[in-house]
Amino acid sequence: MCDIGLILGLTAGAASAASEAATASKKQQIALSNYQLDQAANEREFIVKTNAANKDGYQATLEGDRAKSLAVASGSGMTGSTTGLRVAEQSRQSALSIANAKDQRDGATANYVMAGKSQQIQTQNAVNSLSPNPMTSMMDIATSGLKNYGAFQ
Repeated sequence: MCDIGLILGLTAGAASAASEAATASKKQQIALSNYQLDQAANEREFIVKTNAANKDGYQATLEGDRAKSLAVASGSGMTGSTTGLRVAEQSRQSALSIANAKDQRDGATANYVMAGKSQQIQTQNAVNSLSPNPMTSMMDIATSGLKNYGAFQ
């Protein structure tokens, strides 16, 4: 014949383990949801920074083209070595501005990738730490049953 205290203890331990597992599952879902929100913010920041860098590069190209057109179109008083020097200087400035815009875009890409990886690792660590240990749960159930063994004799 089975001891009722043992059965009640085992049942209470099983209920406690199930409750802990449900709580851990809910906390894991929250951690994953927070990761998705963080990643969405990361993607938005990446898009904003990349678009800004592209606009800076385009503006630098336009400024260089505008300066060259002005030098060629004005023509008057622009003979000799001065015209070539002005156009060359503007070309160097445009190239530098375009290179800076590309560096900004590359930096935005690197930040996006590294922030995403960091968030992924942090979330995985949180999920792993929230997972209930099956051996601990089994031992809790067993000891709950043994604590009440013989209580109703």
